[in-house]
Amino acid sequence: MTTEKKYPLPTSEQENIEEALGVLWHQSELMENRLEVILPLLEETVNKEIYKTLISKELLKEENNKILLTEKGENLAKDITRRHRLAERLLSDVLALSSQAIDPNACKLEHIISTEVAESICTLLGHPTQCPHGSLIPKGDCCEKATETIEPIITSLDKCTPGSKGKIAYLILQNHPDLHKLLSLGLIPGTPFNLHQTFPTYVIEAGETTLALEKEIAEKIFVRQ
Repeated sequence: MTTEKKYPLPTSEQENIEEALGVLWHQSELMENRLEVILPLLEETVNKEIYKTLISKELLKEENNKILLTEKGENLAKDITRRHRLAERLLSDVLALSSQAIDPNACKLEHIISTEVAESICTLLGHPTQCPHGSLIPKGDCCEKATETIEPIITSLDKCTPGSKGKIAYLILQNHPDLHKLLSLGLIPGTPFNLHQTFPTYVIEAGETTLALEKEIAEKIFVRQ
């Protein structure tokens, strides 16, 4: 009983609000806030009443035919987006779910993961900066403090020592075309690896391929040991 009161399950209205705020955050990343675009999108993805609900709860406001998040709304939108994208990373990197199963399950988890749990997941995964789809994960307090109270199970290759073994978890591809070449050479998520040396280059054996990588590339490769 005490647990239920302390960590109540979200109501359907709360879930709808969080879902809508997640949509608004994503649209803000796309630099889109026009009323004629946002309103139909909210009605399609949530329901027809959600816009009025968000206005009444002072989570957003309308100015010059544009929809803007209030400070309160922005904080909540950032939080739900962070929880969703961390859930995606957890489902992808730790539970190894298929790409088709990640998003629908993350949509369920985002509503029940508390801020404290999100911080622990983030630390456990080594403070990932992007979701599996390449979208930025908003930083939390643990990222700012670089919390090390829980040893990460996912870490970047440049932090590994010679002799480290495991599997490739994911690669941060954004704005780094060289990493696409690595994918074509077989350095893909799930591939077993063995790190032979870290100086002057990172020599890694992955599958049937042995590669010598610069530090800036090793920083973009995340592994599970």
